[in-house]
Amino acid sequence: MQNAPLDLTDGSSALSPSELLEIELARDRWDARSIPGLRYAPHDTKYYVDFRQVPEVFRSAVKDYLRLKLVGGRSATTLNSKARYLGHFLTFFLERYPSACTLDTLSSQDIDAFILYLQTSADQRGVKNLSQNIYSHLVPLMGLLFYLERLGHPIKPNEPATRIIWRDHYPKVDRSGSGQVKYIPQTVLSQLDAHIQRLRPFYIPLVTLLRASGWRIADILFLKWDTCLEQDGEKISLVGDIQKTRVLGHKIPITKEIAAIVLAQIEWVKQHYTPEENPKRWLFPASKRMRHSPRFQLGNPLASRGLYEIFDRLADKYQIKDEAGNIFHFRLHAFRHAKAVELVNNGMSLLMVQQWMAHASPEMTVIYAKILDETMRTQWEKTVQQGIVQFTDGKPNFVPGKKLLTMASSNTFEPERVRDHRQNVKMALGSCLKTAKIMCKFVELPCFHCPAYVLTPDDLPALEAYEQQILERIEVGKQAGNVHWIEVNQKNLDERVRPAVALLKQGNIMAKTDKQEREYTNEEWKQRQQNQ
Repeated sequence: MQNAPLDLTDGSSALSPSELLEIELARDRWDARSIPGLRYAPHDTKYYVDFRQVPEVFRSAVKDYLRLKLVGGRSATTLNSKARYLGHFLTFFLERYPSACTLDTLSSQDIDAFILYLQTSADQRGVKNLSQNIYSHLVPLMGLLFYLERLGHPIKPNEPATRIIWRDHYPKVDRSGSGQVKYIPQTVLSQLDAHIQRLRPFYIPLVTLLRASGWRIADILFLKWDTCLEQDGEKISLVGDIQKTRVLGHKIPITKEIAAIVLAQIEWVKQHYTPEENPKRWLFPASKRMRHSPRFQLGNPLASRGLYEIFDRLADKYQIKDEAGNIFHFRLHAFRHAKAVELVNNGMSLLMVQQWMAHASPEMTVIYAKILDETMRTQWEKTVQQGIVQFTDGKPNFVPGKKLLTMASSNTFEPERVRDHRQNVKMALGSCLKTAKIMCKFVELPCFHCPAYVLTPDDLPALEAYEQQILERIEVGKQAGNVHWIEVNQKNLDERVRPAVALLKQGNIMAKTDKQEREYTNEEWKQRQQNQ
């Protein structure tokens, strides 16, 4: 796909004259729509970078620093966040030193005091993740200090930046979000399915794609009707640009039923919007009911803000409740988490989930493994209550739930261990979950363990071919770094295959010599005679 991940002013002919651009950049609030190259999300209303939150004495320096970040491709939302966090610190600094007009006296003690302020005022400021909040303040501050230092700016501190903000100042931030993912439980999704037809027809395809794709709402609203579907034989893919990680032309498989809904939406848009009304060919263009709104006039897609109200009204009117019996408040991003949980619970590997969701790193994907642990434990406890069938000495026995209830509350079931070994070895039929502690006969030729197995010199060519196969397995194990695989195959080669090859070359026949191992015992023979 050729469409850019975020809205840009297209083409050199659309660039503002340099004088107008400088006037815009001199303002205390930048409008991204007037700055060529400054990315912003048309589905939202966050167009501005507001410097009014920065003390005036430092405002010019902060603007110069963020102009550098603008050239580096940062979005309007990112620049505005940096301006806000820098404004917080610089306001704090002026409260400590009211007459300051530079940062020349800034020291590590000021950073200590600022962190203490963030900690003590967290509740008042409504901060939920304190570590993340401190980290978000220190990172742009360090960036500003480096910028001033390298530029030799008149307001730079006397001390180097590395002597002002130390490594110990940065808190440990849980990148995985502490596993607290607000996804939509299946019970709520079932209620939504029962009432989805109550939504306006225009929103039904949007909700359907949120559920089926697991993409962010911004990515769904960026779909274009002429490029969002791709078919290769029986395979149909949804194609779009993932803005956050800048993955262009990302494809995921969808069913024919989902594709039919998308095709119906395409036809609806083509019938109800002229090319002039939807010049960028959005699959979900801005509503024509607000024909005079800037969003419609600019040809931007539907705004996401109103969707929250639509879901809240639906949940309230039709009493869509969570497991605790409370009215469920939908978050659009929760649809993404719900899809990821569904993929993991259905057995998709975390690597494949990462690719499906277009995560930039596996850390985010690992969160869903924790949710899988909870799902597996819940399923296990339900099974325990009903009772299970266990094999003892090869014989099936039914064990009532009452006898297993103690197992459910113990460490007998460890979902982490199950998860860690979900994909040890993918086989032609199923997967091998064997750990290194389990000795597997079938890494080697299983017949070596059979008392009826016999080798003659006629089998020498086949055994030599098997020897070559083991050497190839060992090489694969070396490339994969699987020490256990190498050791087991090497042992099989050295203790069984090569000695057998040597004996066969001497013209010997190999078989179990112990009569009790290769023939029926007296008891077995009597039992066999009785059965006959």
